[in-house]
Amino acid sequence: MAAGTGLGYKMFVEVYLQSAVVRGILETNQDRLSNYLAVRQGEEVFALKEATLQVPGSASVRVESHEYLLYMQEVLLIADLNNEDPTRRTLLPGLFVKKEKNKALLGIGPYLLQGSVHLPSGSALQELLMEKSRFFPVTEATLANQPDVGPRTYLVNRTKIGFISSLGE
Repeated sequence: MAAGTGLGYKMFVEVYLQSAVVRGILETNQDRLSNYLAVRQGEEVFALKEATLQVPGSASVRVESHEYLLYMQEVLLIADLNNEDPTRRTLLPGLFVKKEKNKALLGIGPYLLQGSVHLPSGSALQELLMEKSRFFPVTEATLANQPDVGPRTYLVNRTKIGFISSLGE
């Protein structure tokens, strides 16, 4: 995440849709992708700049437009491509709720995502699906059909989940 002009931060993200993956720069005044999505709750469109589009089975295509608009309801996953500074969490411990890490497998459209979901102590996995926010993070996650892409954090659109299953440890 780098300081951007005007809005404050530039975040590099990949947005997974049913038909394609769009990769580009999200400009925002929020310092975390999850904060950006929480603030934008209820809004339906967001923009990526300097974007590329990849259709499954084809090469990336440079998008000629300076701005690529995306409809929030159609987003399946958003991959945060920024390297999070691990020292941030230790400097601001009071801002983070302590949660238990649970391994899970999720079916979201054509994607199988395996990673860690984070639940308050004693919560059941189904409570994750009942929260009010549209997106929730899955950390240390990999896409089963893309083994060449290493683990990263994905924000999952809870309204697009076909199934979720606990994998245990």
